[in-house]
Amino acid sequence: MHEKKKNVLLLSMPFAGADIPSIQLGLLESYLKERNINIQTRHLYLKAADFYGIDNYNFLIYPPNDSYNAQMVYSKYVFPEHFKENIEKFKEYFNKIKLTNIENKLNLSWDDYISCTDNFYDWVILNVDWHQYDIIGFTLNYGQFLPSLAIAKKIKEIDHDKTIVFGGSRTVGELGKRVLDSFPYLDFIVSGDGEEALYRLACGFQNYESAPNLIYRKGNEIILNESEELIDLNILPIPFYDSFYQELNSTSDDIKQFFSNNGKLPIEISRGCWWNKCTFCNLNIQHNKYREKNVEKIIEEIEYLSTKYQVLKFQIMSNNILAKDYKILCEKIKNLGKNLSFFAEVRADQLKSDDYTLLKEAGFNTIQTGIESFSSNYLGKINKGTRVIDNIATLKFCRENKIKNYYNLIIKYPNEEEIDFEETKKTIQLFKQYIDPPQICNLRVVYGSPIQCNPHDFNIEHFEYASIDKLMFPKEFLDKGLNYVSEFKQKENTPELNWIQLIEEWKEERKTRRIKNAITQTDDDEYIFYFVDGRDFLRIYDNRISGVPCIYNLNEIERKIFLSCIDVINFDKLKNKFPDMSEKTLHDILTSFEESNIIYREDESYINLPLRYSLVDSSLSIKDSRSLEMITNIS
Repeated sequence: MHEKKKNVLLLSMPFAGADIPSIQLGLLESYLKERNINIQTRHLYLKAADFYGIDNYNFLIYPPNDSYNAQMVYSKYVFPEHFKENIEKFKEYFNKIKLTNIENKLNLSWDDYISCTDNFYDWVILNVDWHQYDIIGFTLNYGQFLPSLAIAKKIKEIDHDKTIVFGGSRTVGELGKRVLDSFPYLDFIVSGDGEEALYRLACGFQNYESAPNLIYRKGNEIILNESEELIDLNILPIPFYDSFYQELNSTSDDIKQFFSNNGKLPIEISRGCWWNKCTFCNLNIQHNKYREKNVEKIIEEIEYLSTKYQVLKFQIMSNNILAKDYKILCEKIKNLGKNLSFFAEVRADQLKSDDYTLLKEAGFNTIQTGIESFSSNYLGKINKGTRVIDNIATLKFCRENKIKNYYNLIIKYPNEEEIDFEETKKTIQLFKQYIDPPQICNLRVVYGSPIQCNPHDFNIEHFEYASIDKLMFPKEFLDKGLNYVSEFKQKENTPELNWIQLIEEWKEERKTRRIKNAITQTDDDEYIFYFVDGRDFLRIYDNRISGVPCIYNLNEIERKIFLSCIDVINFDKLKNKFPDMSEKTLHDILTSFEESNIIYREDESYINLPLRYSLVDSSLSIKDSRSLEMITNIS
């Protein structure tokens, strides 16, 4: 037996990015509407960006800051006595945030920060008609936790009979159980796939044991319905984003203009991660099995969403592009005949050079690759499953195809070594002149990651509460195990390595080249290190060392070997390509390439380093006629 269906309101709070709708809200609204549930959604982070001002909002949530720190002020409503007692510490921390990026000033004082937050909080309470809803749900990531708790707490004070539901990566598994146990004004938490659990709650089912992935109270016990039941992504309805646009239309011209310039729609093509072994990552704690949508379903969604909302920009909300059918997907996107643009995450060892050309043709203009390191020793700690040579290949292919790659360099591992730094420093000398530098990312040990579950394997003596958590939460709540991130005490101290200076020097070198080109009105930045093919010979132009331009001329057989290394290839496959050549001769030619720094070798695998600008520029013949100071024959 069950009661009548419930009216549902789902909220997404700050500090989500204002350039994209919440895909969780879009999917859940569509799923429940299809099943005749009365549901509304509110993307309230848009209104928050309006109160703070879009520039201030973005400053707070994007590197070098992040949304986890930005939420700290909402401790005022969740833990009012704690906030009052520590207000000077909050203020001091906030003022440190203001100094983290000297290039982008925060036009927001501490008093302004408090005032804007109060105004937003009051606006939400007064302008949402809570009375018409039975269930009020919050979808949250790690930067939305305190804002969601603040509103949930107030709703319960207004009407104790409202059912409050949390769901998202911040409240998964055992952590979700602790959250439910700690905050009596929360009624349920959904851990993992949330569609079916929310539907059963909305239908009024009292048999909570039957709801997959639901966390609930049973007497004094907190129960988690762990379930092997998985949603088939191919039967999910297309996300519904009307509510987002309604919210957007109620904001200021600044927010509308920001979205007009930067906005994109999210689209889901898979859940989980098929690799699921990176020691720093916890993405799979929410989705315990990797699955994909089929290509036809993805194309249907892209076509529908683009037409309905008159949008050409999309963000792929998955940990990777399709494992097998990405080529079919790209071809079908091209056949849509639209100038679509995509942002997606890509694994470094998955694609070859031609695949990146195909990605570019399909509109994948921006990607993020899990590079993480240019040290093979460091990649072993991370258990990335990729090699330095794979990372170099990815960045080279992106540069050739003019694909912007936003990638990170992870530092501050608890078992970091001098060799990690020295390997990185040596490797980047080969390409830092023409490849843009990474964003530095300090390791954060997050809940559910292998490093958090097995600390002693990583030179960790014990975990400690993160400084920001000790500020935001009273100790008695932290002692309940609510922290999502942890700091650590090492068993043995590791050397201080100057990663920041290394990357800053890289950035400065790239910046200096661009300024010089702007002053001289040349395009030399596009021609630092490249080759042109003469069919029976090949010429490499190397301007990596400033003031010492160099040309390498390869003969016919050298050319063939060099071109065989456009993609990563191992020595055995090279031997099969040249069966009439002795192993010694092949090895000697490869060694000469490596010594000239025109090829990179890792173990027995090779890749050539110069760019093929014939892919994107027909003006190379102009460069070919320039006089250079030195011409070198490899042989």
